Amino acid sequence: LATAIVLVSGSSVVRGAEMTGKEAFDHYCTYCHGASDGPGTMQLKRTRGADKSLLTERTDLAPDYIEYIVRHGLKSMPPFVPSDLTDAKLKALVAFLVK
Repeated sequence: LATAIVLVSGSSVVRGAEMTGKEAFDHYCTYCHGASDGPGTMQLKRTRGADKSLLTERTDLAPDYIEYIVRHGLKSMPPFVPSDLTDAKLKALVAFLVK
């Protein structure tokens, strides 16, 4: 099934997602990845470099990679199962990050 992606005022919305990609990022990811001093941002800075530390500023993230990391976790990042983060919300989040 193909999911239609619609761009609305700079935020990605996926049909059935119930929230935009930015809203999904803000709700599920901001605590660790939303600021330069967040634990996820700091970990990425240590392991990938300062230029790759803020997810919202990256242009090198592949959709499949984002989905895999979100679903399976990585190091101290926990996995997000579909009952916590639906597939539709994950698709919206991915669309927001790869904009």
